[in-house]
Amino acid sequence: MNKEPIGLYIFRFILGFGLFAFMCMTYWSTVLIEQNIKTMHSDVAHLKNDIYQLKSETSKVRDDVLQSILNEQKNWQELLRFSKTGDNARKIGSIPQPVSLMPFMTPTQNGNNPNIDPTLPNLLQEDPFYAVTLPKILPNNFKPHGTLQRAALGKPHNLHPFSGWSHISSWNSLCSVSVSKMLFGKYETMAPNMAIKLEERENPKTGIPEFWIHLRNNVFWEPLDKKFFPNMNIASHFLRRHQVTAEDFKFYFDAVMNPFVQEPGAISLRNYLDDIQEIEVVDKLTFIVRWKTQKVKGADGIEQEKIKYIAKQWTGNLQPLASFVYKYFADGNKIVENDADPNTYRTNSVWAQNFSQHWAKNIIPSCGAWVFDGMSDRQIRFRRNGNFYNPLAALAENIIVSFKSTPDAFWQSFKAESLDTYSIQPDQLIELDDFFNSPQYIKQADKNNAINRLDYLARSYSYIGWNQNTPYFNNKKVRQAMTMAIDRQRIISQNLNGLGEEITGTFFRHSPSYDQSIDPWPFDPQRARLLLEEEGWYDSNGDGTIDKLIDGKRVPFEFALTYYVKNQTAKAIADYIATALKEIGITCNLNGIDIADLSAKFEEKSFDAIYLGWSLGTPPEDPKQLWHSAGAKQQGSSNAVGFNSQEADQIIERLQYEYNPTKRIELYHRFNAIIHEEQPYTFLYAPKTALLYRDYLQNVFIPAERQDLIPGANVAEPDTDIFWLNKKKNQDQ
Repeated sequence: MNKEPIGLYIFRFILGFGLFAFMCMTYWSTVLIEQNIKTMHSDVAHLKNDIYQLKSETSKVRDDVLQSILNEQKNWQELLRFSKTGDNARKIGSIPQPVSLMPFMTPTQNGNNPNIDPTLPNLLQEDPFYAVTLPKILPNNFKPHGTLQRAALGKPHNLHPFSGWSHISSWNSLCSVSVSKMLFGKYETMAPNMAIKLEERENPKTGIPEFWIHLRNNVFWEPLDKKFFPNMNIASHFLRRHQVTAEDFKFYFDAVMNPFVQEPGAISLRNYLDDIQEIEVVDKLTFIVRWKTQKVKGADGIEQEKIKYIAKQWTGNLQPLASFVYKYFADGNKIVENDADPNTYRTNSVWAQNFSQHWAKNIIPSCGAWVFDGMSDRQIRFRRNGNFYNPLAALAENIIVSFKSTPDAFWQSFKAESLDTYSIQPDQLIELDDFFNSPQYIKQADKNNAINRLDYLARSYSYIGWNQNTPYFNNKKVRQAMTMAIDRQRIISQNLNGLGEEITGTFFRHSPSYDQSIDPWPFDPQRARLLLEEEGWYDSNGDGTIDKLIDGKRVPFEFALTYYVKNQTAKAIADYIATALKEIGITCNLNGIDIADLSAKFEEKSFDAIYLGWSLGTPPEDPKQLWHSAGAKQQGSSNAVGFNSQEADQIIERLQYEYNPTKRIELYHRFNAIIHEEQPYTFLYAPKTALLYRDYLQNVFIPAERQDLIPGANVAEPDTDIFWLNKKKNQDQ
């Protein structure tokens, strides 16, 4: 065997090592080049964003200059006009003039959208209250100022946009926009908000109506604040403004409809949005909403395809969801790397799981009139958004909402001037009289902090829900008997100090949908006993408790009434109900539990009877969420008592496609009659709100009672959006 010279071995070794080193250096340089390219891409993206933001700011400055010029011209015209009117010139001096903060629509905000069809009417109408009335009732040279002080019961665990907490929903609304908003003080109306125009067009392929939404080009998500993430490094992507676009509205819809998103707010919204067939994004400022249709027979017997009556209203209610936040991990990488499929966020389970536990669930991304400004164990704060398109949408500089553990803590804070308003509890009215005579209050009144009171019927009701899946309450005569055994007027008089009204159904007492001709069931324990006996419930063994033979066994009428234990008024009423039912031979065991367990009982339908309240929406009412039998067996549905009525289902379904207002009222009233007859709830009362507020708080009034300001107004409760603080309050603070 021949041996190679050692020099050849060394040469091969050096050559191999050199090749290896060359390959390593080549790979290293490739990695460096790739990193440099990525850095350059990122820098270019940042530069584009900065250029776009600068362009937007420049446009805003141009708009402001134009507005200032027009306002100046208007002021001169007004001055000239009144200088020619003699005595009128002196009279007009007592009328506050419009301020320069009026919302303004410039050509740059809508003229650049090529998708707007000028031949089609706008379904949105400008709101004269914000354009004319509000500026007139504000002081001359008004500037938003001061801090509104409010309170909430308990601290939320998080601020998820689809939380089931009503407070969180309202806070998210403060910081967001919707396609449209209601004309001030008037139900079933639509005014511009994020959209400058809403068009109804006929789809050329199907002939079905569809809605084209054209958005403003000057609304932005404000940057997230790093101080809200002390133990987290968040990408610079989140620290810049991002324009609100059509993609954010589609993202909101997709998130709601994703079946793997199990947040209570999303589940509730699906009842209304599941009839949207699709949302198509045309460009960043235009999207189309197409609703599912159903064949409906008209009065002439001819079938035609119809979208739901509520479709236009719910199109206007659509909101954006911050895609620049909720599509991403904190490091700036996308949760779903390849999301090119337009249905990604409507179907993806991985994204949904991350969304439910998102790293930003303790903040509120903000693009509305208010910007989230932090939350601690004691309070949540908001600051006025100076970049918002409507400068009159927020009339203070800050809002602070303090977290309180009990209604009494609210009351003590209000007396100590730490809150601007307080809806006093019925059992505290005696304390109010005593407080008015105290030296503490007399001193407060002397410095412009006197207390005023405004009473109005709340848009809610309290009820006992009878679970129809139990052997006790699966019969309407039994449920009628339960109602007649409870003296609702006594509850209103003794437990509420008169702060309530007796009602007969599920709609708002002052809504046209509520049938005023239906009389409440009388308080009649004797008749209640007779009804129970007719259904087989009587005292067979003389022990004082009625019983019934069920499946061959004698079952005593003994059940548990579940209620929120920390509400003293609820506890007192529950005690009375237990005593009243004992008079007719029924044993009612009280089950007072905390709010988390109460919510779980409701969602699981694991109760005999439950004492709760229900907040009502605004017209047009849709009874589907509470009363359609589709939710009778479904866990988590609002039909917690298992109500099931074929006729009620038919009315609910007819209402969805009935456009004739007269026929709609007829259907609502028939639905009232069914609920009254079936008594799935005992409607205890609609509460009256006794709103206390300090002298320095302005614009506290009920729109329906100010026809001089808002002709045709039908909203019968004050609107906190227009509250403002006078200057003396600021000086005192």
